[in-house]
Amino acid sequence: MRIADFKNCVAEGGLPEAAIRSLIYVAMADTAVDERSFAALRQVRAKYRDIRLDDFKCLLRKQFFTLLLDREAALDAIPAMLPADENARVELLNTLWKIISASRKPEGERAKRWAEVERLFGAKIKEITKNEVQPPV
Repeated sequence: MRIADFKNCVAEGGLPEAAIRSLIYVAMADTAVDERSFAALRQVRAKYRDIRLDDFKCLLRKQFFTLLLDREAALDAIPAMLPADENARVELLNTLWKIISASRKPEGERAKRWAEVERLFGAKIKEITKNEVQPPV
């Protein structure tokens, strides 16, 4: 795929593309790829089992290069890729939070990028999920 092709299809896609683009964006705040990155990819892959592995790999590459070539346009396109139903957006956001915070809570640049993802989704995750602690009954 050529650079022009990536730029022309920046707004194409739906939930899987928005989810992967969002995760990659937050993960790009880290300077190195480690086992946490691969664990996150495995969790995303598990969520979208209906996508063939080759197609999933292609989707990852496409979302990564879309962010790399024009981050602002790639991020601005995310809201249009999401469903109008707020509950569906919150559900996906909660799933993304579980993946992003599995090894550690986002700090610094990762936290800023996560806040941007929440803004793009037009929703906030449920505090109980974010804090991962349930109040006593």
